[in-house]
Amino acid sequence: MPHTMEQPVLINRDARMGVILLCDHATNHVPAAYDSLGLADNHFDDHIAYDIGAEAVTRKICDMMGAPAVLGPVSRLLIDCNRGPDHPTLVPPASDGVEIPANRDLTPAAIKARMDAFYHPFHNACDALVYDHVEADMVPLVVAIHSFTPTMNDEERVWHAGFLWNEDPRLAQALIGLVERETDLVVGDNLPYSGKDLYYTMQRHGADHGLPQTTLEIRQDLVDDDEKATQWAALIADLLDECLTREDLVQRKFFGTAGQ
Repeated sequence: MPHTMEQPVLINRDARMGVILLCDHATNHVPAAYDSLGLADNHFDDHIAYDIGAEAVTRKICDMMGAPAVLGPVSRLLIDCNRGPDHPTLVPPASDGVEIPANRDLTPAAIKARMDAFYHPFHNACDALVYDHVEADMVPLVVAIHSFTPTMNDEERVWHAGFLWNEDPRLAQALIGLVERETDLVVGDNLPYSGKDLYYTMQRHGADHGLPQTTLEIRQDLVDDDEKATQWAALIADLLDECLTREDLVQRKFFGTAGQ
């Protein structure tokens, strides 16, 4: 069951082992004051409310590697931490065809209140974790853990997982190669979504610092129970361990507009 904290959850906060995990869609939690955003309870068990399995995979990788992580505090339906401050779906009026009554006609003050309560604390926690690593002369691999629906718009998605990137392909393409070497999984390169479209958390906390970074997307039917989540966590932990040995990855490098 997703956590129900209303502040970001920090795991292994003081660890410095070369990997930082960020899970911005970890939970389906909406504080009671928001009255379930006017939605029926069943919507909070669905993918529109959170990334199913992502929190479990994140926590298990942290246990296996001793890595630090930050988990988002509230449902993406309340405010989406993987959106820029001015993005039109920062507070989504609808998601996958479901209208969200409490998100209609919000005033700027109401949106700011949600940002101050949930969005800024999450990103401030991520900022602090990255800053502490950089100040310690470390170049961490920064990985966002997400999951995606097996079908979208009545089309089955063939990928088991995907790695997203925007301007810096280093870590994504290294991990794609390792997954293909070690498994028979079908892996997407900027699929089923593109990091060139939705990449706010990784851009801000990874690419803008010149750090190797990627968003991992795992198909939700592959991480919807504890055993499956454990298997994925073990695979990703092993591959990240290998990435830590690669000199071409563990160095800061700025691409495009990052760092400007």
